[in-house]
Amino acid sequence: MLLGSILLALAWSALSGELSLRNLIEGYLLGYVILALLARGGVMPRNFASRMTSAVKLAGFFLWQIVLANIKVAADVIRPKATIRPAVIALPLDAKSDGEILLLSALINITPGSVTIDLSNDRKTLYVHVMHMETPEESRREIKEGFERRVIELFE
Repeated sequence: MLLGSILLALAWSALSGELSLRNLIEGYLLGYVILALLARGGVMPRNFASRMTSAVKLAGFFLWQIVLANIKVAADVIRPKATIRPAVIALPLDAKSDGEILLLSALINITPGSVTIDLSNDRKTLYVHVMHMETPEESRREIKEGFERRVIELFE
């Protein structure tokens, strides 16, 4: 509940338009009361803290990947000779639910240099276009150990 209260305090400050100690304290107290009431009423899941931790880890990893991908794409634009190695890979999925697959696809699409193309009819394979492929295995490993693992962890 501590992490949730801190995140709600930050959201409160952002929505109020002023990052001050007073707003952070107000947001923290308000968030704590709301989360306590939700937990007491059985509305909030018991594993809320672990989900929040997983969400924060996924968000941090995603932001870092955005930075790295933008640097890689910018470097290709600046270089006189492009080093792109585009390819389409078939990514076997461990993600099963609609939410997991949708979030994974969205994260891939938002990251510069990669685009989700299609999902197989049996929903076990995602086809992804990548801009910088070393090997198909390496590209698969990057997505599976990066985004997919964290998405599945979030939905557990």
